[in-house]
Amino acid sequence: MLPLVINEDQIFTFNFWFNGSVHCGMYHQSELYCRLESFTLQKRPQVYQLGCKLAQQYTAIVLSSSVTSCSLWISLRHPSTGRILLTADTCGLLELMLHPPREAPSTDRPSARE
Repeated sequence: MLPLVINEDQIFTFNFWFNGSVHCGMYHQSELYCRLESFTLQKRPQVYQLGCKLAQQYTAIVLSSSVTSCSLWISLRHPSTGRILLTADTCGLLELMLHPPREAPSTDRPSARE
């Protein structure tokens, strides 16, 4: 399943309180969503790729974009959304998914100490 891609002019946003924090939500086509994170427009291809990965695990994923930024949204009705929102560093988690750490190059040569 692919994420829905929409223009931010087509959504209705609101704020809601969850676990001691205010979060951004949106209403689109009879569904409620929570913004996971916003990114610069230059990262849109990577965010779309992440949205595709998330859409395989979660039912409703939306990517919205404006002239300057894009945002990744997940359905508020999905059972895992609460767990995702409880993650202390959502931005760091998404950045890690977008830019996984590179593995150290492996060498077949023995080290100088051996």
